[in-house]
Amino acid sequence: MGFFNKREIIKKEPTIDTKSAAITEPSISLSFFPGFGGTTASGVSVTNQTVLQLSAAYACINFISTDIGKIPLHLQVEDNGGWKINKKHPLTRVLKKPNKRNTLVTLLQQVVFSFLISGNGYIVIIRAPDGTPIKLIPVDDWACNVQELMNGDRIYTVTSKMLMDEKTSFSNEDGITRTIREEDIIHIQNNSLYCNYIGLSPIQMASEVFGLGLAAQESAARAFQNGSFFQGYLKVSGTANKNKTAEIAENWNRVSQSVTNSGKTPVVPADVEYVNTGASPSDLQLLESREQITKEIARMYKVPGHKLGFNESDKAANMEQQERAYIGDALETITRQFEEQLDTKMLFDDELGKLRFKFDFSKMIQADQLQRYQSYAIGITNGFLNQDEARELEGRAPLPDGEGQVFHTPTYTAQQDGTGSHNITDSGEKDGD
Repeated sequence: MGFFNKREIIKKEPTIDTKSAAITEPSISLSFFPGFGGTTASGVSVTNQTVLQLSAAYACINFISTDIGKIPLHLQVEDNGGWKINKKHPLTRVLKKPNKRNTLVTLLQQVVFSFLISGNGYIVIIRAPDGTPIKLIPVDDWACNVQELMNGDRIYTVTSKMLMDEKTSFSNEDGITRTIREEDIIHIQNNSLYCNYIGLSPIQMASEVFGLGLAAQESAARAFQNGSFFQGYLKVSGTANKNKTAEIAENWNRVSQSVTNSGKTPVVPADVEYVNTGASPSDLQLLESREQITKEIARMYKVPGHKLGFNESDKAANMEQQERAYIGDALETITRQFEEQLDTKMLFDDELGKLRFKFDFSKMIQADQLQRYQSYAIGITNGFLNQDEARELEGRAPLPDGEGQVFHTPTYTAQQDGTGSHNITDSGEKDGD
């Protein structure tokens, strides 16, 4: 781990007196500040759960979390100035099987999903007695409390049933609630406004945008429930008793409301007049407003429009550029946090700089087969790729007897003697001299 080396862990287990350590500042709840969560100006309550009912929000969050989950994560070793995948290190087993419940894909999806909603994602590192990581256990954001001590250290109080039989930061603790040291937890976080130890929820910070989306969605649903167009009252000529008016209202609602009656024309008695007081969905511009809100949410999460059904007429080249921008702006800002946290908290001091964790985006931006083979041919012909390296990129085994390890050089780049001849011997003489 970047915080200490293996020898120190074996010699002495660090301890922190959490009872005597003072906290620098109390936890801050944004619900006490105007505009941060709760009921918005549109009259809709915005929470982590209600936001997921908004199709644009769920689509963006689901796109990013599933895309990061399916990106291969490798442990790489430094090799002669470059990097190659290390398949023999014990940490590769942790990446293949983080814990008894999760695969790496589901673990990453769960943590990123939590991060995109709450602004924080947590993974507890379970270590062997010598300090080597052996398990990774995700923790829900609502089940984690973060405190900052006077010396700047963070202390995490987490709750998870998966911790029941595990040894965590303090060996004397048991049960499902544990106190975790900062070096024993991976914490990815969003930008912070009032402190630097917890991230802000994008849903709380942009609650009005999500509130407008939920309000427009609810208005559209109510328009269908109420028969799409009818918003008004019935005016009865003359006098009518209470039972008569109730009967008229019941008959009107029965033939005009609900989706099944949409488009039907109700018939009113001669002494009853319908007075319209509402506006149709087109008058309310529900479609336009929902489309604009969808664009706002996509802009906030940096998801390209073609993933949400916009800009479908764009050319393939433009969509490819949008996809590359999506990787750089939306995905890599999260994966870089993962990589740096994994490097500093899962590698020992003497391994830093020699090993690293790296997400492999090559499959996500992979060209078609013809373009790939053409690029391999260029690399092999010009000598910066050999055949085995190209075969490895395609998931194929190396050629036998080391045949694929040879680097080729084109004749027109070979050393010449000034006459245009390439036939130069080791002694510098041309053949035949």
